[in-house]
Amino acid sequence: MTTHRNSAGAAAPAPVLAVDLVTDPAALPALGALARALEAAGIGALTLSDGGLHPIHVAAHLAPATTALGLLPRTDGVHVEPFHLATQLMSLDHVAAGRAGWLLAVEDTPEAAHAVGREVLGTEAAAQEAADVLTASRLVWDSWAEDAEVRDAERGLYLDAARLQYADFEGATFSVRGPAITPRSPQGVLPVLLADADRAAAGDKVAEQLADGRALDVDLTGLDLTSPDLTDPQAAGEQLRAVVAGELEAAVRGDGATAVRLVRLVGLDLSGDPQALAARLGALAASLREDDLVAPAPAGGTDLRAQLGLPAAARDADPARRADRARLVAAASTTEESR
Repeated sequence: MTTHRNSAGAAAPAPVLAVDLVTDPAALPALGALARALEAAGIGALTLSDGGLHPIHVAAHLAPATTALGLLPRTDGVHVEPFHLATQLMSLDHVAAGRAGWLLAVEDTPEAAHAVGREVLGTEAAAQEAADVLTASRLVWDSWAEDAEVRDAERGLYLDAARLQYADFEGATFSVRGPAITPRSPQGVLPVLLADADRAAAGDKVAEQLADGRALDVDLTGLDLTSPDLTDPQAAGEQLRAVVAGELEAAVRGDGATAVRLVRLVGLDLSGDPQALAARLGALAASLREDDLVAPAPAGGTDLRAQLGLPAAARDADPARRADRARLVAAASTTEESR
């Protein structure tokens, strides 16, 4: 059995095994069956990469069809409205009952910029904005307390404003006031990971300080899972393991933002029979688990933070930003200054 240790010498949690799905509209009718088959085979999570349909929307489509799989859309953190993005991800966490995460990407291309009426930011500015969007999103996610919803029909009271707080984020290119328009989601603060493919564009601050961990990309492009050599699930698992295990053994799990929390299988052709594909990938998962290279298959009801080895998100309550008082204090201050 292989035991990985972090820089403090403690045993590091094994990363979750994930399969990357490309959101091709033509593949949508089969994605539900594929997701259920992968879940039954013991795959830990799915990442959703943009292939025409928005990854968050496809993740929301798959959430009711599954009960244990983590769902991590890989979506842009720059050419978006930060408040809306944070709210969409909160809503996904509600639909998925605490299984949602965010694989942060930076799409600073002329096409992405011009689609929303912006100029290309450039590498440094785009990385800074990605860091700001991530920080602002976490403040929005953390703006409702767990018991903020009162739902008192007799008094006509839905929520207790004293249990809400404003985000009050000021960045270089945008500001977010908040609070969220969506109640606190099951995880409170969603896990945010950074894939190897997005490391350079996201910049050092996101990669080394802000992310909850790294998604190790294992590229299996060109591997034909329908090949006669791979028709037997066990044989397929062993062939896949020879590639994946080498990548895992070479990776340093690290701590914090640099910890390998997810192993993402990318480039696979998943257009074949869902059950056959899942059987082969399930054999791979079982083989990797024999040496503790990936985490156990998730159980229904386990949230994604726990699955990734992250602590539960405790609310960071800030009395100065309380929704029922902070605005009154600011208004009183403004009135005083105008006298």
